[in-house]
Formats: sequence, structure tokens, C-alpha cells
Amino acid sequence: MGLASPLLERRVTGAPRILGIGTASPQGQLTPDSSLELARRLCPEGDPERLDALYRSAGVSERGCVLLGPQGEQELFTLDAGSGPSTATRLARYRSAARQLAGAASLRTLHAAERDPASVTHIVTVSCTGAQSPGVDHDLIEDLGLSPDISRTHIGFMGCHGAINGLAVAASIVRADPDALVLLACVELCSLHFHVGGTWDQQVANAIFADGAACALVGMRQSDGPELRGFASRVFPGTRALMSWEIGDHGFEMHLSPRVPGVLRRAVGGWVDGFLAPHGIDRDAIAGWAIHPGGRDILEGVRIGLGLGEPSLAPSRRILDRHGNMSSGTVLWVLDDMLRAGARGPVVAMSFGPGLSGEAAILHTDG
Repeated sequence: MGLASPLLERRVTGAPRILGIGTASPQGQLTPDSSLELARRLCPEGDPERLDALYRSAGVSERGCVLLGPQGEQELFTLDAGSGPSTATRLARYRSAARQLAGAASLRTLHAAERDPASVTHIVTVSCTGAQSPGVDHDLIEDLGLSPDISRTHIGFMGCHGAINGLAVAASIVRADPDALVLLACVELCSLHFHVGGTWDQQVANAIFADGAACALVGMRQSDGPELRGFASRVFPGTRALMSWEIGDHGFEMHLSPRVPGVLRRAVGGWVDGFLAPHGIDRDAIAGWAIHPGGRDILEGVRIGLGLGEPSLAPSRRILDRHGNMSSGTVLWVLDDMLRAGARGPVVAMSFGPGLSGEAAILHTDG
């Protein structure tokens, strides 16, 4: 029996890699002042001082918003009374805006990876803020010129950890077929689900969530991109009621308990240690932490729970400050920020979503 060539051996035995990352955000941008003005107008029954304190302390200086027109005006909510536009009205806006953002991020990803669209064999789309079929996968096939024979997978309604679920699916595909090239496309339009009135936790969601897209290309190819070496999932027991994302008559409704940061502070360390142990490393050996910026308090809970210094979460805080919480794809924004800054060594990416659930990945950036 002949021996496999060195190239074939590398392809089969190597780890899946992220070959490129691309991001996109809307032209319209909300600042704390414009966000507060919108909140006061649409939630007039709210405590003005409490709303002011919320928007001043949210840790978000600017965030993308598809509600805004060329001159910064928004019209989706102006003609509707009560609880705001219907879910159908909001989702009608989703299609065109999601298509544009996902397309822009995908093109940047392919450019970063120096790959032609025709070489992509699989597409994995992720979104929890829209629900249409045919959806963004069909849009990308048409707009990018992808093969009509491309294999499609959609990951929906997983919340803020959807990108890591998508990376796990992409990694599984290329492990099974070393010639596969998988485009992961995450796009979220959280502003379409702005809560008019509502509970305080829904007002918190209004203050931090944003719109944006992030994509990654995954393959079993020779590249300087980070290796995807493993994944972990955790449903934290007894936390089902602490975070939820449900379809309502006037948009999708986010419920976020103020207890979430405390739960993560107590539980995240043991979970991460158990995840890292089979890889033969501990927390001190991690060169970088790509933590999804679910909010200022959530980041602080994770930081304390993992025993990290302030600099470890600087990339996460930077993305939160400049772009807000863009749900599923935000962790790819953080990872891209870290890679551009020259991160080397083992990196942990981590996100949290409804359940309360956690998803994590370990990557190596100099493999």
C-alpha cells in the first residue's frame, strides 16, 4: 500500500481554520444622545432620570441602526401608536437590510481569505432577528454568484452565541470533507425589535443592542488563520427564566434578568476549566479572550468569574463601545479585533444566550 502524500496528510489530519473574517454595519449610527431621544419619545411613561442613567452608563458610544435614513431620521415607529409596529411590519424591513449587510460582510471575508465565491462549497447562515424563507442564504447565492449546488444550513433563534454554533457546524463539515470551504454568515437587525414601553429589562435591551453582520470562511487549508481546536456547550441549570427571546405581536421580545451577571460570575470558571482540561491547558495559558459583549455587567461578571485582569476584556469592551451588542455575530467582531492586533497562542471565544446557555471555542492563532 502506498503512503499518502505529505500534502494530503496535512489536509486530513490538520485542524479546521478560519481563513478570513469580514464585518459590516449600517450607515445609520445611534449615539447615546440620539438613543436617549428615541427612548424618551417612544417610552414617555419611563422615568426620565433612570433612562438617562441607563443610556449614559451602557458602555455604548455608537451603534449601527437600520432604522435611520440618510439624514438620521427614522420612520418605522413614527406612524404607529401603542406598542409600535407589528412583527410583520418589522420583518418586512429585515429582508433588504439583512441582504445588504450580509453581502457586504461576505465579500470582505472572501477578499480577506483571497478566495473566489465559486470556490465556496457550503454556506451556514445565522440569525435570530429575522424569519423568512427563502432567506439570506438564497440572497447570498444570487448576489455573490455562489454555486446553485451549494449546500445550505441555517441556524436560527440561538441568540447571541449563534456564531459559535455556526463555527462548530462549519468545522464539522470540513473535518468530514477536507476539500470543503464553508462561508459562515451572521446577520442581526436588533433595532427592528425596539420595545415601545415594556419592562425595564426590555429597556436595557433597547439601550445596548445594535445591527450588524459578521462572516467567516472556514476550511481545512494551509493558512495563517486560527485553528479551530474544540467546542463546548453548557446549559446552566436552573436559569431557564433568566434570559429568553420570544416572538411577540410587536417584534421579538427580549427578557434579560439582572441576575445573569451573578450567575456567570459563579459558574463560568468551573465550566471553562472543564473545557480546557482535555486540551492540556489551563486559564493562565490562554493568550486572549474573545468574550461576547452582552453588556457591561455581563462582561464584568465573566471577568471576575474567570479571574481576569481588565486588559483581557479590552477587545470586547471596545466592540461594545463602538458597535453595541449585535447579537450572534458580535464575537466574530471581537475575534477580528484581536487578530488584527496580533493575538498569538491559544484563544477562547465565548458567548451566552437564552437558556441561560453558553457556547465556547478554543482556537490557536499560530498553529
